[in-house]
Amino acid sequence: MLRTYIEFVQYGLRKKVIALDTPTRWNSTYKLLHDAIAYRDVLTDMYNESRATDGQFITNDHWSLAKIVHDVLETFDNATHIFSYVYEPNIHTVILECIKIICTIKQTSLANPGAAVKRLLDNMKVKWCAYFTEFPPIYAIAAILDPGVKLEGLTNLLTFYYQQLDVQFDVPYYVNNCKRILERLCEDYGAVIQPQPVGSSMGASRFGILGPVLKKSRPDGSGSSSSSSSSSNIGIGEYLTYQFETEENFHIIQWWKNHSSKFPVLARIAKDILAIPASTIASESAFSAGRRVLDEKRSRLSSESIEMC
Repeated sequence: MLRTYIEFVQYGLRKKVIALDTPTRWNSTYKLLHDAIAYRDVLTDMYNESRATDGQFITNDHWSLAKIVHDVLETFDNATHIFSYVYEPNIHTVILECIKIICTIKQTSLANPGAAVKRLLDNMKVKWCAYFTEFPPIYAIAAILDPGVKLEGLTNLLTFYYQQLDVQFDVPYYVNNCKRILERLCEDYGAVIQPQPVGSSMGASRFGILGPVLKKSRPDGSGSSSSSSSSSNIGIGEYLTYQFETEENFHIIQWWKNHSSKFPVLARIAKDILAIPASTIASESAFSAGRRVLDEKRSRLSSESIEMC
């Protein structure tokens, strides 16, 4: 242990316990690589010294591959943190973050034609498709309720997504089905009043590189939506027709609060749908923490004590 400490000091580094890898969790691989890359010099020397007899050394090529994998998994790790956040609405960002991940995988594959990288990314893509070939409608409906996305933006984003994924998918049918679900929700939530016209252009700066995708017009013109003649759905038609400006510091809950008088039913639907967490990560963490607090040896704690713990 003393020798190990001296080696860390020699490289100007503090002693650190590097995270372990869990084969079924990409986030754990990212954390391991993130820690290891920062300590690459000392890890290389220590490992190569221990394997001097068999000649299996860590080389710069190994670290280059580790950096490629690290950068790909960083996008995935960032998305996981967004999905696990419980203090702000995040369900409307799921499709956007998934597109960023797939774009990173594809761009990395094109920039690194080596066999090892290609095999790794192909395996990641197959695993990804097993879970995200088709999004549950709740994610798409939440995206429609984002005034910077709406129906046309969702269509453009999904079209771009499946192009990057190299998968055939009937995007118009899927989007129209999500719209029908939203219309049925409007009927269940009640009648909608006629809103006053609001004229402004949509800004896509907060979407970064996906801004041009959102604003792209479809060749057949089917991306634009027309107002529904049904009185119960008139709020949807008006909402989808108008183009609203969304700034960099856009807050979707505050936006719907400000526009609740124009779209009362849609605002109530947005309030309920945007309260849904994007994933169960936070809930699972809460249950795990609860299991550590209340076990068979501490089963007589009062409810007040449990809450404080």
